[in-house]
Amino acid sequence: MNENIWGNISLIDQGKRYFSIGDLHLWLAYQNDEIWISYAYESDLEGPVDRDHPPKNAEWSRWAHKISSSELNIRPVFPDLPLVVHSEYTLKISPKTQIQIYTRIPIWVRISIADNDYQLIELPTAKLSRTWFGTPTEGELCYHAVTKARRDLSDVEQKPYLVSCPITISNRSEGELNFEHFCFRVERLSMYGYNNAFWADETQIIFQGEDLNSDVIMTGKLYDGITKDQLLSPPRKNIQKSLATRTFKIFEDALTFGR
Repeated sequence: MNENIWGNISLIDQGKRYFSIGDLHLWLAYQNDEIWISYAYESDLEGPVDRDHPPKNAEWSRWAHKISSSELNIRPVFPDLPLVVHSEYTLKISPKTQIQIYTRIPIWVRISIADNDYQLIELPTAKLSRTWFGTPTEGELCYHAVTKARRDLSDVEQKPYLVSCPITISNRSEGELNFEHFCFRVERLSMYGYNNAFWADETQIIFQGEDLNSDVIMTGKLYDGITKDQLLSPPRKNIQKSLATRTFKIFEDALTFGR
């Protein structure tokens, strides 16, 4: 990331602005009472990035709004769909065992008009393929992501485009839990800023057995040192904090798109 992207920025004072975070390159401009947003991803670039001019194959978004304003607000948010998280290394959890893991997922960038919080666009900091979790008739569209499912993040390099998500898993079944894939419903989480990193509040998953739904609870518990005052973005969906849903198993006849 070349400079701090987050917060309010003025396009009048500094003219065109360029930011990069993760794989996302972003150019912003204000001209003729319009806001111009251009973006491209690292894989789209054919050479070194030009901070003054987006590449010819960049995507454009042009905005005219009833309130003519050159001040934008940029904030981090969670992806707009759940993620099917694939553990890089399969982890077996024995019966009656509780563990805590941490998964890190790419954030999205939300750009709004600062005066009235009118949302202009949201962009992922990394391209994620889409997949289907469930059966053809009962399931949900998700993104696909790979995680290391770490037990400790103390020695892990911080990345400005990732949010760390603490997850407690309780295996209350009589059999082993083969932790390979799970559906992570991130749209129910809040995001906090702490020590120049992004953190989610805790998710608790109670596994009852392969043929039963798992209880998923957004406990609201914060990582040590984080306070409510450090909230950056609330949940996308203000729904119940607890739900029973299939979380760990993708049915054998699941459909997969774009993996």
